Amino acid sequence: AWGGLYRSVTAARMDVDDLELLATVGAGVSLAHRSAMQSSLPLLRRNYKLSAVRAWGKLSGRTGDYLIASGIRSSWSEDKIFFFCADGVSWAQLPVLSDDESAACAAITGGLEGDIAHVLQGELREEHLLVYMVQQIESDAAVAPTGALVLHPSGGAVPNPAFAGTPEAGGWVALGRRKPLDPLRSASENRADFLMPAEDTLPKGGLVSRVDPATGATILRSLVWPGFFAFSKGARYGYFYCGDGALRIR
Repeated sequence: AWGGLYRSVTAARMDVDDLELLATVGAGVSLAHRSAMQSSLPLLRRNYKLSAVRAWGKLSGRTGDYLIASGIRSSWSEDKIFFFCADGVSWAQLPVLSDDESAACAAITGGLEGDIAHVLQGELREEHLLVYMVQQIESDAAVAPTGALVLHPSGGAVPNPAFAGTPEAGGWVALGRRKPLDPLRSASENRADFLMPAEDTLPKGGLVSRVDPATGATILRSLVWPGFFAFSKGARYGYFYCGDGALRIR
């Protein structure tokens, strides 16, 4: 029952068309790229046998930009894979970084060039820095409205089919920060409340929320990662990053 329920609600999560809700804050892609992704992302999902694929963001380099998509295997809060392309069509999977590669990327002070094969140093290439930036932003900034996800008995986070509301101010949870299970609560309570409030995981004032008068959507903006925006409108929600991958404050 859980598996069928999960498959029935994945289509309600962030569709490429939902990017229109972020157009007024400048986080989005061109009409040509959006049209291309509407066709290419479902194929990506099928070819890689994923539960879902979603538009994740756009990272800017000196000579070119990278469109990023995230692939969800079984959990919406971790264990994602990431893809990149320049045209919204020709997607390639980003590599999984070793600990040494992550440490080397953390020491890089410059930004992206815009050439995926660009050599940074030794065997470290731009693709390594790109996935490092994506993983850092995902870990620090990825959020969902409170109540939008529930804990599956297998341990993964899956969409809550009962979710239908836009959160009030502060009503967001951090996808990368789980609460410890409380033995004094019932299993259903632990499944419903298993992620930390987003505002508790960032510096005070690191998130700003407002209702967009043009769309009626609640928009959450990160001041830690400028260019990161999340939105919620009814049962529609998601997030998108549009920037150069630079961390502003810690």
